[in-house]
Amino acid sequence: MKKVIAFVLVALFTVSGVFAQTSWKSTRHSIYAGIGGNVAETDICPVEGHGIPFKTLNGSAQIGYEYRMIERLSLRTNFLLSRLQGFDADSEIDYAKKRHLNFRTWTFDINVMFNFYFLKPKDVTPESTFGQKWAGYITAGFGGAIYNPKSSMRVDGQNVWVSTRSLKAEGRYYNTAAWTLPVGLGFKYQATKKFGIGFELVQHILVGSKGKGNDYLDGMSSFGFGKEMPKGVAGQVQKVVRGNVKGGKYGDQYTTALINFSYTFAPCMAKHVARPKYLN
Repeated sequence: MKKVIAFVLVALFTVSGVFAQTSWKSTRHSIYAGIGGNVAETDICPVEGHGIPFKTLNGSAQIGYEYRMIERLSLRTNFLLSRLQGFDADSEIDYAKKRHLNFRTWTFDINVMFNFYFLKPKDVTPESTFGQKWAGYITAGFGGAIYNPKSSMRVDGQNVWVSTRSLKAEGRYYNTAAWTLPVGLGFKYQATKKFGIGFELVQHILVGSKGKGNDYLDGMSSFGFGKEMPKGVAGQVQKVVRGNVKGGKYGDQYTTALINFSYTFAPCMAKHVARPKYLN
């Protein structure tokens, strides 16, 4: 009888050790990398109503680290690099076609984000079914972005890309950095205990220093150029577009759609659990 009791105790300790080690706490840390596209929602290349400006499509890539704070909530540090662009010539709106402006810029974002899992990740085992390997989450956070929009104009028979900041839009230099508010939705498929793949759709809203929308991602805002005429190429470009560069009054933003590949620092096996000595 004593041997039976001892055997049961050993079994309970072993099983509890395995379950403790394979719980969500053993898979708290993960890194990921993603690649995909983006659409820029700015004053340049506008669309009718609330449509999506697919003609501004360009590329984005990100890397990051995720830490699960509790079972359904995780904290992320995210680095995002995007190539944004827009061409009025691609718009279907008459005033934009006549205006014929354009922009392009590299944008680098550093964000702190939180994932809330409405479909929580489950521990993946060889017996897990296809449906059990999925997780879904909503994400939101804050961060900052730097950018430097340029515009292409034909000057002296040549296309020249000039930083629109050098044109002193609205009579002054504008900031080439802004706060960002990323908000989105994502899904993950955990193929194995360590490797996963997912899809994430995130909208990045730019915010100015006073909490209002930032409208300079494309280098154009609502008031047009100032009265001062810069010298050199910048002056020639401004002369071409002076009086016809007014944008909108709302903040700029862009949306990324990325496929993420993740690696979770999960243990390969349960920790060793010391067995109690058999009773005499």
